[in-house]
Amino acid sequence: MCGIVGYVGHQSAGPILLEGLHRLEYRGYDSSGIAVLDRDGAIAVLKRQGKLRDLEAAIDVMPAGGAGIGHTRWATHGVPSDRNAHPHASSSGDVVVVQNGIVENYRSLKVELESSLLDRGQGWLSETDTEVIPELIARELDRGCSFVEALRAALGRLQGANAVAAFHRADPSRIYAARKGSAGGIVIGYGDGEMFIASDLPALLPHTTAVYHLEDGEIATIDAEGAVVDRANQPPLRPQPQRVELDPVAIARGPYRHFMLKEMYEQPRALSDTIRGRARLDPPSALADEFNLTDNQLRSVERVLVIGMGTSLHAAMIGRWWLERIAGIPADFDNASEFRFRAPVIGSSTLVVSVTQSGETIDTLGAMDQVRERWGAPQVVITNVDGSEATRKADASILLRCGPEVGVASTKTFVGSLAALYLLACRIGRARGALDETELTESLEHLLTVPSLVERGLQLSEQCSEIAKSYTSAANFLVLGRGIEHPIAMEAALKCKEISYVHAEGYAAGEMKHGPIALLDQKFPVIALATRGPLFDKMMSAIQQVSARQAPVIAIGDEGDTELAELADHYLGVPHATDLLTPFALTPVVQLLAYHIALARGLDIDQPRNLAKTVTVE
Repeated sequence: MCGIVGYVGHQSAGPILLEGLHRLEYRGYDSSGIAVLDRDGAIAVLKRQGKLRDLEAAIDVMPAGGAGIGHTRWATHGVPSDRNAHPHASSSGDVVVVQNGIVENYRSLKVELESSLLDRGQGWLSETDTEVIPELIARELDRGCSFVEALRAALGRLQGANAVAAFHRADPSRIYAARKGSAGGIVIGYGDGEMFIASDLPALLPHTTAVYHLEDGEIATIDAEGAVVDRANQPPLRPQPQRVELDPVAIARGPYRHFMLKEMYEQPRALSDTIRGRARLDPPSALADEFNLTDNQLRSVERVLVIGMGTSLHAAMIGRWWLERIAGIPADFDNASEFRFRAPVIGSSTLVVSVTQSGETIDTLGAMDQVRERWGAPQVVITNVDGSEATRKADASILLRCGPEVGVASTKTFVGSLAALYLLACRIGRARGALDETELTESLEHLLTVPSLVERGLQLSEQCSEIAKSYTSAANFLVLGRGIEHPIAMEAALKCKEISYVHAEGYAAGEMKHGPIALLDQKFPVIALATRGPLFDKMMSAIQQVSARQAPVIAIGDEGDTELAELADHYLGVPHATDLLTPFALTPVVQLLAYHIALARGLDIDQPRNLAKTVTVE
């Protein structure tokens, strides 16, 4: 949940940066810092582990200077510490950077850059991935590039999604901002002889209501009089700021047509926020700090039961896969409302994990009460709402930190729940000895790539829109998947029901022959999830059986899969993922299909009929 702020203008930057960081505290963080640049090129960098009050207490004299950047950080690469906090400077000290996002290929970049550091008798000053960014920029500046050219070249070397703010000692009248992918937005605020940047609009509203949202691929050069935006292969432009009204709803929705669309596009950042600080690589650890169950307690667990309702139940179904494959422990899932009225056999050695977006879902709370009263089994809740009823009932909580979700149909809290379950599987697996240190590192490195998987899936929105137009009159859909993709088929069908008002069923593809195949004809489209995992051949067989009944096939599989594309009527290619991470690659595409069908039908997407965001009655 990292936050970025920046300022350039006639006032002292330091107090404004601290004020902006306070307004971003709700995002969560474990360290913070500011860097201020004065007119003589002097740079002051101040950063501390802990809360903003710890940073403020360390400031004896507020540094002078009318330009600066600030940051709040959740640790990923490197433990929370003063030296790992942002901002980070190049080895020359001339380039200072803060970043939201993850540099997925930071290891290889560090190896590439290390020799030049050693030649100057220097080394890396932190354990972070971010430190490679100022070093890459400085190298390009040494080659004669302008700062914008150097920043663009550096971003081009990074794998992953990144939002960056920076300044250069040689130009104390400017700060720079850049966005690559969806690692969080950058909003530029226009004042009177002063300019601001922030991750979120609320941090700007005390100063200005005239803003510009930086788009993917844009780099902004910002001075006290305005901003110039550079786009690759296009002339620079001076954007016209838009005036935002002080209407909380309008502010929250921003430039998006619907909250659901906004929240789908927030998923890469939401995932980063859920993961950040909990998946550490140096040394490897999962849920190290804020998880109340000890390794000894986890070693005594013999079975895990994951419960939920609706979308949360589908997350629970995927969680079972990870608990079995990663943690090596028997696991199952259950519908919370049915669990309450059975006679389930669990005991004190069963860990019960409840997934509930709101933390107030009545059936899930009832199930948690039953577990406590009848068996006294240890309980974990995965939720987006701190202080909710579920967090008070559980022994340990994993907060999603996805931010408010307004759309009734859950999107970003679904992928956040998946990330939390994956982290839990890693933590249990390590505690029980199912994962050694190398295997844990590999598992966490895979998890750190999932924001990029979702980001790339969201780029298929236009293709999903065109396909949806062909099926606006369809009354039924069948969604097929195998293995870990079967729950995504069920989630896709649920989204079609919720917002498109289409009768849709998610099925395990092997079950199709046992009944559903009788329904298929030319008017019954089938969505087939068929990435190139261990069950790909079986999915191809199912698709051939569908085609033989002349039902239209919308196939979603790996990018560049010509075999799948030739068999389907429509094909959507998602980035290749390891077989345990394909749910992240598929989720944004099935969400977009449902959204665009609903949009083409002119339906109320954010508030579908008969549904509530939180089910608090039976």
